[in-house]
Amino acid sequence: MKEELLQVIYEAKGELIKILGGLRNTILGIKDTKDLLNIPAWLKSRLKDENGYVEFREAGYGDRILVIYLEDPWTGDNINKKQRRTAFVIYFSYQTSKPVSRSQLRWKLNQIYKVVNGLRAKGYHVFPGIFAYAFSDLAVKELEKHKIRVFTTSEQLKQWIYEKVLTRLKKLVEVAKFTFQFDKIFIFLKKVIESLGYEIPGDVLESWVLKPKYPGSGK
Repeated sequence: MKEELLQVIYEAKGELIKILGGLRNTILGIKDTKDLLNIPAWLKSRLKDENGYVEFREAGYGDRILVIYLEDPWTGDNINKKQRRTAFVIYFSYQTSKPVSRSQLRWKLNQIYKVVNGLRAKGYHVFPGIFAYAFSDLAVKELEKHKIRVFTTSEQLKQWIYEKVLTRLKKLVEVAKFTFQFDKIFIFLKKVIESLGYEIPGDVLESWVLKPKYPGSGK
């Protein structure tokens, strides 16, 4: 039973890495991750500005934390400048003997906050979460106080990321007066959403399509 529960946790983490790795490779125009080594730094930087940036790294003790980096394509506008860098910090607990309890959270929270604070200092909008096979009620309440989301399934995890990215997309649609300068961001966020297995709601797409393409134009 413990082995099966542990496998669920490993698979959830692995699935997310596979999804993001595939999206990163698509954005960079490569077929295999090993091709990353052959991309010159200047070209990678240019592609990052043009198409957006997706990356992931493991952190914390025993690589229990998965950090997901999302960076919008560069547009040079002041409206979106402060919101173009997003990070998800997800702690994976491999404990399967019993649900995660409140008394066990202090060490986990210290690990999470060390990464979160470092990213916030670099200008990222950071969303922390923790994945485990089960949590005690008191542990859930404590994590809610810290605004850290809890997950026990892969679908919950993907849904959370989708919701955060969709919120970013909706805000873009809301503030953009025309689409020409922001099309790259829209396309990037759309790719992230679709890679997770979701679609952009029809009303959001319609709102974007109906906006003028250039300043002062009707279309």
